[in-house]
Amino acid sequence: MRSLCVAGLVICVWTHARADDAGPAAPSATGRHLLTGVRAFKDGRYEEALVELRVVARAPDAPADLAFYLGPTLYKLGRHREALASFVTSHATPDALTAFYLGETCYQLKLYRKARAVFVGLRTRGLGPVLDEAAARYVDLIDAAYHAEPDTSTIDYYAGLGLELADGNPVVAAEYLDEARQVEALAKTRYRHGEIVAALGKAWNATGHAHATVELLAGEPSPTAETSWQLARAYAALGDGVPARPLLEAIVNARGANAAEAAALLMTLKP
Repeated sequence: MRSLCVAGLVICVWTHARADDAGPAAPSATGRHLLTGVRAFKDGRYEEALVELRVVARAPDAPADLAFYLGPTLYKLGRHREALASFVTSHATPDALTAFYLGETCYQLKLYRKARAVFVGLRTRGLGPVLDEAAARYVDLIDAAYHAEPDTSTIDYYAGLGLELADGNPVVAAEYLDEARQVEALAKTRYRHGEIVAALGKAWNATGHAHATVELLAGEPSPTAETSWQLARAYAALGDGVPARPLLEAIVNARGANAAEAAALLMTLKP
């Protein structure tokens, strides 16, 4: 797939929209670093901007929407995995420009299904004609690429990256594994399905997304031992002992790979 050259336009709009957000004279040290970082970004001094924004990130009064500044800076520096992690771990609701950067980041990382969902959602938010047209072009490119059923090598690519990153970077690993899940769902026959959803559940459990893990795994028609373990972990994390207990007991009785951990987790459940 070929890329679209809209990043410069987004940067221009973003800096005009964001430069005033920090305020004309921020009273706190954190605010001053934030304003300095935004100004450095606007001037194209991205490394300097990143240094300032990292200072802000370490501050106890870091703004909830720091990803709105940090993510685009990392994107501009070509540090796309870090940008993605910044975007997806933010607890602030992204504005349209931030979401556009998220879509761009997903596209650069070849997370095309996730990028498509972002751009389709953005087109309902009133982007303006230029960015709306750019979002439409992204969607068209992705749809053209997936006109035919995805082959197993595509699924292997996403699953492989997700598994490779799982221990060291579960946040980004989850994004690749979720992409693998979505691509696998487009295939006529299942391929590595149980492995993918179990690994995704593990990544989500590792990053505090127990609700998402339950939603993903509770309806699995043919759960594997690893799927059952990750589902049990998610229920336990949510304090829901009723469905967690029989799953954990079955794992203990099977004396499999997670038996000891399951026994320990059983002890933490309320009667």
